[in-house]
Amino acid sequence: MPLTAIESFAPLSAPPEEFDRFWEATLGALDETAPGPVLARESSPAEGLTLDRIQFTSLGGARIAGYLLAHDGPAPKPLVVHSHGYNSQYDVMLHWAQAGCHVLGIDFRGFGRSPGQSLAPGGYVLTGIESPQTSILRGAVCDLVQARRVAASLLGWRASSSTVYGFSFGGAMALMASALEPAADLVVIGQPTFGWHKERLRLSQLGSSMELNRYFAEHPESAAALQTLDYFDSLHYAPRLSSPVMLGIGLDDDVVPSRSVIAIANRLPAASTEIRFLPVAHSADPRESLWADFDNEWLALARDGVPDDFGTAPRRLGTIERAIA
Repeated sequence: MPLTAIESFAPLSAPPEEFDRFWEATLGALDETAPGPVLARESSPAEGLTLDRIQFTSLGGARIAGYLLAHDGPAPKPLVVHSHGYNSQYDVMLHWAQAGCHVLGIDFRGFGRSPGQSLAPGGYVLTGIESPQTSILRGAVCDLVQARRVAASLLGWRASSSTVYGFSFGGAMALMASALEPAADLVVIGQPTFGWHKERLRLSQLGSSMELNRYFAEHPESAAALQTLDYFDSLHYAPRLSSPVMLGIGLDDDVVPSRSVIAIANRLPAASTEIRFLPVAHSADPRESLWADFDNEWLALARDGVPDDFGTAPRRLGTIERAIA
């Protein structure tokens, strides 16, 4: 398949010239968007927990659906805000709450229970690809920023700290949202996509890469689409993260190539980042179960706090390392 237009794309370069002004204007518009959360209580899933389905307003008036699992009682608890992967929707993460955290999860606009936006026939990532201002990715990033704001307003002092978590598409959105509004105590990103678009599209033929490759095959000189993607390249956001970051990298992955994730890792602030290598991601390989070790480790950090030596001393995940060796 010809990738003529992509060959001239330089995703390892600096962000677009208007990048900062674009996000200043976007976040300014989000600041003027009253979230107006509406909660609907459901039966308790476990003793000491409440479950509310929520809706709130995000950028452009989009109504975003989510849920809030909260602990009863006066003692503050850490908060985890999360989303979901591409073409997916949130799961209620009861075991995170049972580990001692409040949990708020959302469906991005156009996915799951937040279907309000009409999508491009060729796929989600193509929706509004004509410009950064119309791209659905602009709205999705804001959905997660707004979700964290809503969680903070609903829980107030009951949230002792906050962690933003995402995997794959959700990982990219967590990275971008946390770079734009650095309010989290910990950012957890597993196999984040949208890094180094040129290489990602060359190596992957699945997920959003499949949609984009098909589009570029039909529109080989689409400079506007390439320029839009450059505004949502995870590489541009990685150096801007100021929170401690825990990154999981699956070395064998047909959906999000590890080369693109390692490129993101190379741009994260070294002094506040810890990286865990896993053998696979996005696969049916039994070693996918090793991601549970990654989840258990970051969940303990979210619950117990990030240690002072985070990012400066190796802290081993023996099960994962033995599997890779």
